[in-house]
Amino acid sequence: MNKDLLNIGTNVKKCQKETLTPYKIAVVMLIREYCNEPTKAIIERRDFCVLALKLIQSPDLDFRNLLNLLHSEEYVLQRFAQQLEVKLDELYHKGVEGLLDLSESLMRLMDTPLDHCVAHPALNKNSVLGLYTRRIIISFEKLTFHQVVALYESFKPYWQVLYKMENLGLSMGHKMDELLDNQNDVVWGGRQAELLVAQQALALQTDEHKALPPAELQALVKELLNCSPYYAEAHYLSYLNCLRVNEYCGAVDSLYHCFDRLAPLDNRATSEDRTRTFRYAALNLAALHAQFGHKKVALAALKEAIMMAQESGDNICLQHAHSWMYHLIDDRKGQLIERSVDKASMLVITHTISLRLIASAHYSAIEAKSPPQVFETLVKSDVLNCQHSMIDLMSMSYAEKAALWAYYGKTKMSSLCSQLLLLHNSGDKKQQMFNGSSTCQAVVNVANIFVELGEYILAEVVLDHAKERFPNEPSSKIWMISEQMHKFTRTMRHEKWSEAEAIAKQISSIDPLESKFRQAEVSFAKGDFPRIMELIDSIEKTKNLNPQNQVRLMILSSQVMCSSRFPGLGTTGTNALALLNTAVEIATSKHLSYQQAIIKMNLANIQLVMGMPSQAMKLVNDAIIPVLSHGGCLDQGRAFVLYAKCLLATTVSSITDDRKSALENAVKSLRKAKDHFNKIEAFSRVKNVLYLLSILYHELDSKAERNQCAFEYRQLDMQFPTKSDSNITMY
Repeated sequence: MNKDLLNIGTNVKKCQKETLTPYKIAVVMLIREYCNEPTKAIIERRDFCVLALKLIQSPDLDFRNLLNLLHSEEYVLQRFAQQLEVKLDELYHKGVEGLLDLSESLMRLMDTPLDHCVAHPALNKNSVLGLYTRRIIISFEKLTFHQVVALYESFKPYWQVLYKMENLGLSMGHKMDELLDNQNDVVWGGRQAELLVAQQALALQTDEHKALPPAELQALVKELLNCSPYYAEAHYLSYLNCLRVNEYCGAVDSLYHCFDRLAPLDNRATSEDRTRTFRYAALNLAALHAQFGHKKVALAALKEAIMMAQESGDNICLQHAHSWMYHLIDDRKGQLIERSVDKASMLVITHTISLRLIASAHYSAIEAKSPPQVFETLVKSDVLNCQHSMIDLMSMSYAEKAALWAYYGKTKMSSLCSQLLLLHNSGDKKQQMFNGSSTCQAVVNVANIFVELGEYILAEVVLDHAKERFPNEPSSKIWMISEQMHKFTRTMRHEKWSEAEAIAKQISSIDPLESKFRQAEVSFAKGDFPRIMELIDSIEKTKNLNPQNQVRLMILSSQVMCSSRFPGLGTTGTNALALLNTAVEIATSKHLSYQQAIIKMNLANIQLVMGMPSQAMKLVNDAIIPVLSHGGCLDQGRAFVLYAKCLLATTVSSITDDRKSALENAVKSLRKAKDHFNKIEAFSRVKNVLYLLSILYHELDSKAERNQCAFEYRQLDMQFPTKSDSNITMY
């Protein structure tokens, strides 16, 4: 969303003014003392380099904190701290003359000694410390004599803090605390503020857990604005910080303040400078409202940005606006994405091209384009991502592949893509990592697979990791709904209908459509048919229902039709068959292979009950391989039970070798189903399997096994009594 944050031209940007402070004087004096020291230990060199980089990037520290840092056990720089104290005391007593001498001594650090033509200067002018020192020298040379005197006057209380602390003694401790508190006002220099804002903005976009917590970051923004009230980038950082905690009012206020300060106020600014600011302000405002789901307001702001971009001929702004238009509209997305990809390719906007290729692949999958064509589009995006090192889009591409494989019913491939994404964003030696929504989706996908396999403890561990790694918006919504779905799945398998219904209603705040589906499942389990019909009607009225949900709704409707004791009587089974045949056509045309297998399993169950075991067996043989390859424990267990039923129904009832072989194979299949149901704690289905096993063992005259199944059934029924009118003929 925020890749092109303030892309409004360099001529509008207001550079932060560099201001000399006593702290910066103390830092360059420390650099001078280090460079003038002829002998330095290796550990001193290492510690000084680390500390110097920290000092030039951090805000101004009072002299007490600076000395504490130098004397700390973390660094072996105690002798340089003592030398710095001596030199600062000399500067304090020399007055303005000491400041003038300091500038000359700093210049000499970067001069090559005349008596050693081959020797290098004490401080390389092109190094990090050399550039910092040169900037301080240039700023000092620009000062008038009056400003130099003012700088010295500000230095005096900076040094007097330590002097008074040494001479006043412990009896004046309370007054000294007040004096030190007055000296602790944080002062941010221009370059330091720019570096901080850039680092935090990058962290918020790519690796949020490396950014400061929201409250601390907002306090830091206030410090920056106290030092520089007209610093627009600080307001934009506040805007990003408000977005991650879903604070609408603060985000709007910060965005307005940002572009108010970016707008050129002088009469020398051209009309192009002004319109550039206004159109990008409108574009960012549209993005803000889209983030909070205000589609109408977002479209209005977006149309304004498009209008101004067309008037000024800003094609780049137009392409960004088209990207958001694709996100906000529901119609004619295919034409828009094709034109946008072609235009972005002409303008060589690589990030936008890759992003639109990913969106094109997603849209093509929904529109039932062939899977090879869809993944070929993603390969083109991968090539651009690798060529230009766009780690955010690399992660997004992996997440899209995982989603597409799951959509097509290939759970194993979906899991593999999610694990590849997590592997791509792991390792201590990784210089750049992306921990955005796509990475969170990969973590949640792994947790979902664990739930389907009955590994509830592992799923909780993975979800806890997601909570810790992605605590804020918008990524937090992903693991929130996954957490609720895990609780719902487990309570449904335990037949705790009241708890499951409460969880299903809670999901509505994040995903209203999914909430309706889950409430329908609870109503079906409870036998509340008027309620389930209301929910089905409500789901049917939902606009733009994707093919996967259409098939899901048809399966649910067929189960409701077949919920009577004997659906083979009357027209109930015929209506259910017609509905499921329509669902098969949709699943086949949309390449939904796993959904197609589940539909065939439901068709086979209905045909079995209607007295057509041979046709049912053909469907089971056709569908059981995809289910066992990519299904969870529940679907695999149900497939084994249905396979066992079909085996028994297709053999004659007399005691023959074929019948005995069928019974033995059915027992093996049911025992596998029992293991799967036990693993996911679906104890009601375990009891159904035990009931069937006891009947088969009785027919095989295996009395010990029959009695064991009856005993296990009795034990389970005491621990987990059946709470619904379970029908053993249901799939």
